Amino acid sequence: MAAPEPGRRELREGLVAEAAVPRSFFKDELKTMFSIGWPMLVSFFCRFGMASEDSAFVGHLTSGSAARRLSLGQGGVFAGGLFGHVGAAFISYGFLAGDALSSGEGAMKYLAAAGLADMVTNILIIPPLAFNQSLNALVSQAMGSGNKKMAGTWLQLSLLWLTASYLPMLASFFFVSPMLHVLGFSDDLCDLAGLYAKFNVFWPIPNGWYQCMRFYFQAQGISRPAMYNNIFFLLVNALLNWILVFGGPFRDWFGWEGLGFIGAAISLSCSRSLQPFAYWLYMFVWRKAHVETWPSWSERTFMKPEHVKSFMQMSAPQIGTLIFQAVVGQATTLLISKLGPVAIAASAATQAATMVLTGGLSPTLSMVGGIRVGFYLGKGQPVRASRVSMLVLVVGVGITAVLGVAVLPFAHQLMSVVTNDPEVQAPAASILPAVVVNLVASIVVSIATQGILTSQGRTKVVTFLSMGFELPVSIGSTAALVFLFDAGLLAVYWAQAAVTVFEAFVIMAIVQRSDWAEFARQAQERQRSNDAENNDEDPEEADPPRHASEISMQEAAEEKKVSGEGTSHSDSPRRGA
Repeated sequence: MAAPEPGRRELREGLVAEAAVPRSFFKDELKTMFSIGWPMLVSFFCRFGMASEDSAFVGHLTSGSAARRLSLGQGGVFAGGLFGHVGAAFISYGFLAGDALSSGEGAMKYLAAAGLADMVTNILIIPPLAFNQSLNALVSQAMGSGNKKMAGTWLQLSLLWLTASYLPMLASFFFVSPMLHVLGFSDDLCDLAGLYAKFNVFWPIPNGWYQCMRFYFQAQGISRPAMYNNIFFLLVNALLNWILVFGGPFRDWFGWEGLGFIGAAISLSCSRSLQPFAYWLYMFVWRKAHVETWPSWSERTFMKPEHVKSFMQMSAPQIGTLIFQAVVGQATTLLISKLGPVAIAASAATQAATMVLTGGLSPTLSMVGGIRVGFYLGKGQPVRASRVSMLVLVVGVGITAVLGVAVLPFAHQLMSVVTNDPEVQAPAASILPAVVVNLVASIVVSIATQGILTSQGRTKVVTFLSMGFELPVSIGSTAALVFLFDAGLLAVYWAQAAVTVFEAFVIMAIVQRSDWAEFARQAQERQRSNDAENNDEDPEEADPPRHASEISMQEAAEEKKVSGEGTSHSDSPRRGA
């Protein structure tokens, strides 16, 4: 009987002997992270921009000065529409609604109704998204393990569970109006928001599919096609808004003035439904980039109990994580609203000013870190997984700190771009240092929880940190300052920064004490449960396919480098490294 091939034997028996980490390791990793990460950053901004386009077009439904002012993004409304923070936007649109109904401004009312509908529906679509949040970790582990067909199995499971969980959730879109009635909004505003929400019912499932496909490919190092797709549909969405809201060229040609208010909702549904279809056509039909990592649906690997169990262990806890994070964000903003309209406007202004850090950089670095950590864990190299986790944390803190310090001397000028109200500019500029400190600590928390711990398979720990730490400590401290000590906005923000810094130290201690060798064994066990026929060719010795991913090409380059150097000293992984 022939002896098993070395790569196979190492994969079955556990960890492989790691070659001594070369001096070029961190340099090579930075190049790989940048190659994967910058298209993801652009993609995030494009996705935010699509939602902002709808608000801008709705804000132009009348030609009054108030409509022009709102669509240009002055005050709190700009932050709510552009940044997408659920709680801040909910409060901002709530105050906007009151002003709209008292002043009779049509654009104000439409913008408030669209904003309230968006905030409610964005809350409703959160739970099913948990079924794609672990794809970066699972797919990258599969790529590292060499059992690449498992990557497709995880995608299939994600698509099926996300779709099944969305079907009952979408029924709630038809009850947005009664929900807002309960919160005390006027009948006219509730009816408009309810109508707007009903026309948004078409896009959540295709949008969820798109996220699944994006995460599946970006975990393989293929992130640029999604960026180009997002840029293209940012333009398509603007064109659809122009046509469906105002009639576009048909206004002059045929006298058709568009669909008005609901045209914005229809345009978003169209663009977010066509976007995944275009991406699927390119990646699956034309480029066939999935072939290397895709088991046929007829194989039904997604139905195997061990795969379903592993997937649910990674995904189910994230439902609680997403819900708790939404609750924390909304509750904190509601508490700040108790400090008055100026506090709300100042808070929203700082959120808009720091959107580059919160809106794109944090999730990008979290995903990139999770992908690289998962890759090395799946490959059975816990020492390198540990090193790369520290690298991405240092990069995140460094970039955020440099950008934050760079904007502090220009705080007043920055706030004047966001709002022209001096009464709002002063408090917004005063809380900016606290906001920067909070952002630096927050990016540590985000990378460590959504990236590193998730790739380690510790999603229950992440949920516990959200439920048992963030919820009571963050909200509790803010509530105590507001209700017991009558603290001002500045004190509240510094208290939030202190809490986040403390949380960052706690999470860093958890990461530092990680049993990396054990998590590598668990990752390999999770990935090698697929059928042996998926590994007919040893992936360690195979040449990259025609449409090789960044990670596949890096694997091949590493193998050639090792073989060219001959034998080298080994650095055997230790428990708790």
